[in-house]
Amino acid sequence: MARTRRPAVIAHRGGGREVPENTWSAVEHVSKLGLGWMETDLRATADGVVVLAHDEDLRRASGDPRRVDEVMWAELADLDAGDGRGFVRLSDALELHPRLRFNVDLKASGVVQGALQTVRDAEALGRVRFASFSARRLAVLRRQEPRATTSLGVGDVMGLMLLSEAALPLPHTRWGWTRGRVDAVQVPESYRGVPIVTRRFVAAAHREGLEVHVWTVDSPERMRRLAALNVDAIMTDVPTLATKVLATA
Repeated sequence: MARTRRPAVIAHRGGGREVPENTWSAVEHVSKLGLGWMETDLRATADGVVVLAHDEDLRRASGDPRRVDEVMWAELADLDAGDGRGFVRLSDALELHPRLRFNVDLKASGVVQGALQTVRDAEALGRVRFASFSARRLAVLRRQEPRATTSLGVGDVMGLMLLSEAALPLPHTRWGWTRGRVDAVQVPESYRGVPIVTRRFVAAAHREGLEVHVWTVDSPERMRRLAALNVDAIMTDVPTLATKVLATA
């Protein structure tokens, strides 16, 4: 199928090769670039505050050996998140950047409830997509909030891969999702040497009403190849570069 649209650019962790990831600098960077989406990671503090953080502990960001869930928000707010400023609360990011949409990765089961409530309180269900490597976390979230938008779970991705080769429709009831809750499949180009993003895979996803988002793509050559496959979005650590490359792809 010929390419019919230019892939959107989703800044992975806010553009981790251009600014410190998951920081205020990252959020501001995405906003200044005028991008529609920022991908980020969510964890909960010891007192249940939802923050932007990828790692389980604070070693890489702050040189602190403690886990995020061992630290109270009042203390975490004063620790260096990587850009000389404190960590970012999801609630603050949603409030201060009302035009920005967030693709959030639920990094632990303990953050699911807090993340959902934070998004509800901000009346931001329409601009947040929930993602996770854990299909169980996504299933829990979908049951609790039918209006929430999520990506496809890992098990469902495997089902889509197999069925795309056979050109069969995806059995929604078997795989546990329905249209309206799931709007995208987010995958790497390949896994352990096995290609995932093929022309058939993209076509099968589109037949099911799903967008195809590919991560994490930092090479201009790979960006152009994926654009030619008609993927819908590219997650990248170099959003400034990706914007320029895809403008002429």
